[in-house]
Amino acid sequence: MLDKTGREYVRAKMPMIGFGTFQVSTEQDIYATIDAAFSAGYRFIDSAQDPKYNNEHHIGKVLKELLPKHNLKREEIFITTKLRVENQGYEKAEKSILESLQKFQTDYVDLLLIHFPGCNRNDPNDPRNPVARRESWEVLEKLYKEKKLRSIGVSNYEISHLEELLGHATVLPAVNQCEYHPYYYTKDLVKYCESKDIHFQAYSSFGSECKKEVLLSDPKIATLAKKYGTSVTNFLLAWALSQGISVLPRSRNPAHVKENLKALDIKVSPEDIEAARADN
Repeated sequence: MLDKTGREYVRAKMPMIGFGTFQVSTEQDIYATIDAAFSAGYRFIDSAQDPKYNNEHHIGKVLKELLPKHNLKREEIFITTKLRVENQGYEKAEKSILESLQKFQTDYVDLLLIHFPGCNRNDPNDPRNPVARRESWEVLEKLYKEKKLRSIGVSNYEISHLEELLGHATVLPAVNQCEYHPYYYTKDLVKYCESKDIHFQAYSSFGSECKKEVLLSDPKIATLAKKYGTSVTNFLLAWALSQGISVLPRSRNPAHVKENLKALDIKVSPEDIEAARADN
């Protein structure tokens, strides 16, 4: 019987909009953006061990000042971080996760994800990958049972990776965080996660770096946004939210940070969810 306590924790505690910190790497920027996010009402911060984030230590430091400033307690904030591909495998995973806790200056993180199914920059078909994935998951389960991780999950996992994981896991992965937007519509993966009670979470809601400008200037998306009386960016967030999918927008602009939360008030119809897809 799978332990689903972490899934229930996510269901009860994780907001549907989190504040993404990808490429927000200086202490000054982390302070300014999280300060703006807390002022706007965010209570969910998404980070990672990956060097493209490089901000766990900055987040830990600024929270010591920003939590009292905003009259918040640690338990009112949801923090996610992710295990770097180079840190997969039992010993490296455990060591790096404990280091992440030290950087955040906290006794626990709310959600720890395995960032990618690939390990140590191996070829995706390398036979060492399943071994490292399994060892990493064993560490996540161990630290989860020790209450250092309140919930555990994965990121960028396809159905085959999830099937492999569920074949040996004793704790249900609470979340699968993946790229998801009208130009990257992985409906089968979303449905699979729903069938297993794994929460599907979207990153790159405005398009991946190579597609972002195209998606944001798509006339069809602009027309749909106008129909709902909102901006293109808020429509794209609402497009996912209306499917029960949480989102992680990021911005250094305080006005945009605040504006993104308005997507929670928009309900996109099933017909318009389908209409927004790139292949329609």
